[in-house]
Amino acid sequence: MSTYDLAVVGGGPGGLAAAMYGAMRGLSVVGFEAESFGGQLINLYPSKPVTNFPAQAYVLSRDLALRLAEQAAGFGAELREWEPVEHAGPSSDGFVLRSAGLETTAAALVLALGLGRFTPRRLGLDGEDRFLGRGLAYRLPPIEEIDARHAVVVGGGDTAFDTALSLQRVADVTLVHRRDKFRAYAHSQQRVSEAGLNVVTGGEIVELLGGDHLESVVVSLADDRTVELAADLLLVTIGQVPDMSGVKSWDLGLGGPHIEVDSSMRTARPGLFAVGDFAAYPGKVRMIATAAAEGSTAAASVARLLHSAN
Repeated sequence: MSTYDLAVVGGGPGGLAAAMYGAMRGLSVVGFEAESFGGQLINLYPSKPVTNFPAQAYVLSRDLALRLAEQAAGFGAELREWEPVEHAGPSSDGFVLRSAGLETTAAALVLALGLGRFTPRRLGLDGEDRFLGRGLAYRLPPIEEIDARHAVVVGGGDTAFDTALSLQRVADVTLVHRRDKFRAYAHSQQRVSEAGLNVVTGGEIVELLGGDHLESVVVSLADDRTVELAADLLLVTIGQVPDMSGVKSWDLGLGGPHIEVDSSMRTARPGLFAVGDFAAYPGKVRMIATAAAEGSTAAASVARLLHSAN
């Protein structure tokens, strides 16, 4: 059994920041991630550009994720990638975690679970399974691997807008959204407007057409008309369905997609902290920079807790 000062479950920006700052403060730190370190940045949107992270005017999500992980490891944090935590609970020395058939104990625990593991939200159309990987995708592939002339992006949030702008480098792009207003930040909307992308509002894709590969999509408009758009690539970015079912069985009293924390990222359970999308408090702003700041705060809180106990 391995023992550490701090265990971090979840490898997104908040978890990596907690691991990095914890190790920087001299704590022995182990971090667990069920997939690749970087969380949503690398596992959901690796080719999405990040333009709102401090001191980074433009960086691909996967590159930012790799830099965060490299920095955490550089300070001495042990990062266990593709090693999901199967169970976590209290122990006489703090907490005990089980993963890969082994047990790990830690004096303090930071949960950076995000919203759990994700399944892309689907359109619910006949043909989705048939065209998956043959013109239909739910995550933006690496731009250099895309061979498409006409791309259609579905969605109205920042991911849809960033995806459309990225695809414009290699294809003609149409953005389709079922509402008249967008959820994307004003800056993102301005960039799309300045780029001259074709935007269809009040439209919903109702049919996928093609043979062995997607060739076009049929869009139903608000005035009951339909239009057919050429599309050898369809990117559906209408959200992800989170799954937190696995952690509910942990012996930590976790009952929902969030856990309440105070300004020190402490939960009601002594020694247990939370950061990122999993942490909830009044006035929270869900951004990458916020998650990184929460990780720093949690690490400082853990250091104070352990030093006061010695």
